[in-house]
Amino acid sequence: SDLDYNISMNSKDKFVTDLHQHSTFSYDGRQNAEEVVKKAIENGDKRVCFSEHYDYDCFLLGISSAPLVNPDEYKAEITRLKAKYSDKIEILFGIEFGYSKEAVEKYRELTEKYDFDYVINSVHLLYGKDCCKKEFLKKDKVTAYGDYLKTVLESVNADYKWQIVGHLSYPVRYATYENRELLYDEHREIIDEILNTIIRWNKYLEINTSSKDERVFSPEIGIIKRYIDLGGENFTYGSDSHDLSRYREKCDKVAELLAFFGKTTSFFREMRPVAE
Repeated sequence: SDLDYNISMNSKDKFVTDLHQHSTFSYDGRQNAEEVVKKAIENGDKRVCFSEHYDYDCFLLGISSAPLVNPDEYKAEITRLKAKYSDKIEILFGIEFGYSKEAVEKYRELTEKYDFDYVINSVHLLYGKDCCKKEFLKKDKVTAYGDYLKTVLESVNADYKWQIVGHLSYPVRYATYENRELLYDEHREIIDEILNTIIRWNKYLEINTSSKDERVFSPEIGIIKRYIDLGGENFTYGSDSHDLSRYREKCDKVAELLAFFGKTTSFFREMRPVAE
């Protein structure tokens, strides 16, 4: 379970960039991109980011429920919004790839062709099924999560341009186990290998707040703390929102947590990190 922590400084006024956000360019997005931009401007935010799904892993398996975003249409709309609101807010052009080893060549091609500001590398599939489906949950928790983590370990060595490890512990979001948390103590060896690889390749660990329950962070605080103990410094924040009701959800909690550990988040312009 999440460790208790006390807030050592006031981080309420610190802006934390949300790098994980979906609009109707994603198959499951319910918020129009321009509506999100207007919301951000109303809030007085410094920047707004989009990271639409490009799940080529699903495409290869013929999973029709997750169609691919059209990169040309997506880029054209972001370009239009940048021009229209250039005097009011910064808009960043990201993408979320659903990792599989069979999709690596396609993702390499996309990152060479399009000028993404950043790429989130996420694992959504296991055994050829989405981790949120019942087929994934048939195995006992430790075995299922262990198999998921093996795929994550493979993904953090992926050979294309990417910066962020998305929602580490994704299956927890939909699991029905009595105690569904993906805990560091149950998978110490492989989690250490994942975290050390993130550190070695100078990648970024996302703190994702789309937990679907009373939990705040994905991954859980024990994993975040272990990453820091191993020397991890690089963090991003992602609400993983798909509608305006969750815009920048729990961003203050992320700022407070990192302030407690003396850390901050970063965002990306042209695939280069900028500390906040």
